[in-house]
Amino acid sequence: MEVTTLKVGEKMSNKPSLVFTIFGSTGDLTYRKLLPALYHLKHRSHLADDFEIRCIGRRDYTQAEYLAIIEPWIRKQTRFKFDETTYLAFTKHIRYIQMEFTNMDAYDKLDDYPCGADNLYYFAVSPEFFTVISEGLYKSGYLKNGTHRVILEKPFGDSLKHAKEVNHALNQWFNDKHIYHIDHYLGKEMIQNILAIRFSNRLFESVWNNENIEQIQITAAETVGVETRGSYYEQAGAIKDMLQNHLLQIMSYVVMERPVSLSSSDMVNKQISVLANVSLDKLVIGQYGAIDEHRAYRDENNVDPQSMIDTYAAVRLHLDEGPLKGVPIYLRTGKRLSQRATYIKVIFKANGNDLYQCKHREVLTIKVQPDEGISLSFNAKKPGTINTITEVKMDFCQSCILENRINTPEAYERLLDDAFNHDDGLFTPWPIVELSWHFGEAITKKIVNEKIELSIYPSYTQGPIEADQMLKEDGFYWLEEDELSY
Repeated sequence: MEVTTLKVGEKMSNKPSLVFTIFGSTGDLTYRKLLPALYHLKHRSHLADDFEIRCIGRRDYTQAEYLAIIEPWIRKQTRFKFDETTYLAFTKHIRYIQMEFTNMDAYDKLDDYPCGADNLYYFAVSPEFFTVISEGLYKSGYLKNGTHRVILEKPFGDSLKHAKEVNHALNQWFNDKHIYHIDHYLGKEMIQNILAIRFSNRLFESVWNNENIEQIQITAAETVGVETRGSYYEQAGAIKDMLQNHLLQIMSYVVMERPVSLSSSDMVNKQISVLANVSLDKLVIGQYGAIDEHRAYRDENNVDPQSMIDTYAAVRLHLDEGPLKGVPIYLRTGKRLSQRATYIKVIFKANGNDLYQCKHREVLTIKVQPDEGISLSFNAKKPGTINTITEVKMDFCQSCILENRINTPEAYERLLDDAFNHDDGLFTPWPIVELSWHFGEAITKKIVNEKIELSIYPSYTQGPIEADQMLKEDGFYWLEEDELSY
């Protein structure tokens, strides 16, 4: 596609065929993820010349001021070498509109910006505003003609009851098929690779059952604290922020039975089957404390000094039916931990014979971030005249290859591109959202009924010792990212 060089903020002359409207365009999500993702799509020639991006924000910025703000963010976040010509061509798609979207009369400001036949709205705001914005769009008349779809950023409500209320309200204005719940983890390359690993290799597919798999561990660890998100985290915590959505979605990919096809409907049916048959066995919650110059969670900005919000959560689950029935599944996530890594460990059972007296179990590791790749540890004879068994490792580092890094789209880049092309396969449908909320509320109920206490763990450690004890009681321990086996 030929790129036309324009001055910053120069308007398009053509009526847009697709209008992408971001509510919450002055927030971190837009700066860090959405606009860089859109720039990447422009860089890859995936945005048409008549594509329009409307950025709705409360701040009183001019067009030029807004573009000056976003440029350093895009420079910093781009996975490509920043290209001035591409960036200038990209800015022609952007329109900043200042408005209070809680004011119904403010939607008249949109009249000066032509609507295309295809409209996609991104709600990068708190869920309390989802219905407000939808009502404003409806009353303005924008939803009467053309196609209108909406992407909802998590959390999808603040409780099961609220999520149902929001979903019911949105269905008054949008077709259910046009409501996309985004979970950016599903856009990550290695999450998509889980199914390929499982179902394109007879080696793994044939042993993916409770006769061969001893346990499954899924870890999503961060070294950062809540930083500027204290207010949000006080409402969410680790359970709502990570466990009941991201980790639960990953888990469903790891344990689902083989779908008939990779179509959205077949995939969703298998995920629903998993989430409807998962049982919660054990639970540990924690909150990071202070260490050296690093302050505790309760000392963070916009956090209650007596807060009981969890910044760490670990659970043991099992499936009530299916090939993996009864296999312990451990999920853990936390902030201010000793490592930043998201990975999956599938630990196979010991061989069961004493021919070689094997001490090690085979372990399949799927690395999601920051490194991407797959490794398999297994037993082999140690060189020499004695039949001594040692552990060896086969490692494929996907992100170590420059071509792979360049050609791998970021999660939001992949998901937005799919949404623009009306592909909802990687978005979360309402039935899965609802089941996830049922799971989250089961956790909350367990905390109350069993009076599970919040453990304070030192920053930059592996979390509460109670999480280690949970596995120790089962005869296991947490495997770190590069750790091979038992």
